[in-house]
Amino acid sequence: MVAAWGGYIFVLNMIGVHAVMLVLLGRFNSGVHKAYSLFFIIGTAGAVQIPVVGWQPLRSLEQMGPLLVFIGYQVLAFCDFQRRRQKMETWAFVKYRIMMCVLAGLGLIAVAVMLYPTGYFGPLSSRIRGLFVKHTKTGNPLVDSVAEHQPANPKIYASHLGLPLNYVLFGGLVSAFNRNNGFYFLCLYGFIASHFSGKMSRLVLICGPIVSVACGIWCGFILDMLIEPFLLLLGKKGYEQPSADDEPPKSGKGKPEKEKGGKEGKEKEVKKKRTAQEEVPQLEEHEEELRPGGAMELKRMIKGYYWKRFPESSLNDLPAARHVLDNKFLLLLLRAGLSVVFVAYMATMSELRAELPEYVERCKSIGEQVASPTVMYAVRQKDGSNYIVDDYYKGYKWLEQNTAQDARVMAWWDYGYQITGIANRTSIADGNTWNHEHIATLGRTLTSEVKRAHNAIRHLADYVLVWGGGQRDDLGKSPHLARIGNSVFPDHCGDDDPKCMKFGFYADRSPTPMMEKSLLYKLVEHNNKKGVRVNERYFKHVHTTKHGLMRIYEVQNVSQESKDWIADPSNRVCDAPGSWYCVGQYPPALSKLIAKRRNFAQIEDFNRKGEKSAYTRLIEKEKGEL
Repeated sequence: MVAAWGGYIFVLNMIGVHAVMLVLLGRFNSGVHKAYSLFFIIGTAGAVQIPVVGWQPLRSLEQMGPLLVFIGYQVLAFCDFQRRRQKMETWAFVKYRIMMCVLAGLGLIAVAVMLYPTGYFGPLSSRIRGLFVKHTKTGNPLVDSVAEHQPANPKIYASHLGLPLNYVLFGGLVSAFNRNNGFYFLCLYGFIASHFSGKMSRLVLICGPIVSVACGIWCGFILDMLIEPFLLLLGKKGYEQPSADDEPPKSGKGKPEKEKGGKEGKEKEVKKKRTAQEEVPQLEEHEEELRPGGAMELKRMIKGYYWKRFPESSLNDLPAARHVLDNKFLLLLLRAGLSVVFVAYMATMSELRAELPEYVERCKSIGEQVASPTVMYAVRQKDGSNYIVDDYYKGYKWLEQNTAQDARVMAWWDYGYQITGIANRTSIADGNTWNHEHIATLGRTLTSEVKRAHNAIRHLADYVLVWGGGQRDDLGKSPHLARIGNSVFPDHCGDDDPKCMKFGFYADRSPTPMMEKSLLYKLVEHNNKKGVRVNERYFKHVHTTKHGLMRIYEVQNVSQESKDWIADPSNRVCDAPGSWYCVGQYPPALSKLIAKRRNFAQIEDFNRKGEKSAYTRLIEKEKGEL
């Protein structure tokens, strides 16, 4: 999972929070301790083998929580071991556990104080931080440029989750009758998924599993209720009312009253005079689920106190009623008849009869849309037929068939995976946005004046690819490119213009002077608008797709020296000798350009040497004014 999906951080923290919740509910025991410890040890050991992950599980604040939970679990398990070994009484155990937790906390604080100055701890990423701030801007222009990082519209839940969303509450109520560890996990998952999906629209995705589970629980409950009377009529054993000897105590204890020894009648009289606290028995070794001196102890006291307030007769009426429902022949016939009537109603008159086929068709339609590649799409023609626009796909295939295998293609990072996956060519940047400075260098280059851009590109790429026309063209997103570039190269738009307002279009859609001179504008509008042409001394137009949605240019006067230097394996930085994970470096010819870069310090960076960009400072100021 870690190797395939960056969302493993959500799963890891979800399990960690659930582990904490079990402790607070008094459900910690050796089974829970072993399960979580094995999960963390084996999972972490596997995760650190992934080069791009490395030691993040032990260093990143995003993953530090589960590590602290693991340490806390070991402390609690050690306390239990000492309790059994020394046969501690309740309050002695409470004091001992508090002392051990305080000592462990002080030890962790001491370690953190020693490691903090070394830069050991990694900060929260902008995406994670964006989940905890009210402002829609994170201070990172790269993250702010992605539409999916914006808060979700409430309507998106009904649109994406559909019919099952209507039955989530019913499923939750049914599962509440079986309050085991799994139930609390579902409650926690539902709360976290709904909360964070409201902060970031792309996280509506994680609501899908919990909605499906809750709806499934409700459907299963209904089916059980409908089928059960028929099974009972066919010979299934019904509910048997427990006898007085088998009946558990009404005080919430774990043992029957007859096992407590002494004269039963007299003891009952004495128990009525005891307080709830005095009724709690001392824990024996085999009764691990009734651990003393914690949340479970308090829970038993409260439960026992209120349990006594119910009349004895009313508590006996419920099992008696259920026994009658499951064993009286006429009542079973009535239940079976009601099941038949209910099914007939649902099949002929219920609104669900129309909603269900509608929902199935909607799922099919959305599935086709999601499964369809973004590099081609269908449009409806006047005669009602569908026409497949595959410009992007054909453009990538042209690259594969008409360029050298070692060709390097520069494009905005959105298309990096498509260039490598479809065109089978090297992309200068891809969808992995962890390297902010590199993507900012790309943004600055594409939004610079043509000659200035060429001076850098000739050392990095053989071709430049742009998307033009349609709703997803590069000019529409180009202000983001300039803004991201300016966050690292303050000389691009200037610190006095952190949002790069000088790079864009006027109200009449005419370009600003900086936009008009930029390489990106020239490449997209080359020969499309009167007077707009790119200087072919620097970039030669080699291909435009059928509908003009993609244009490819060959870089002129490519530096072979820089290309050879980049291709030399000795100039790559590997995470370990012989590793497949090796990071390339910029050629020496670009050293002056790279020297102009300013380390990007995000709002959440506390141990990274870098100066906050003008954009970040602006967002901080806006946050302060809210």
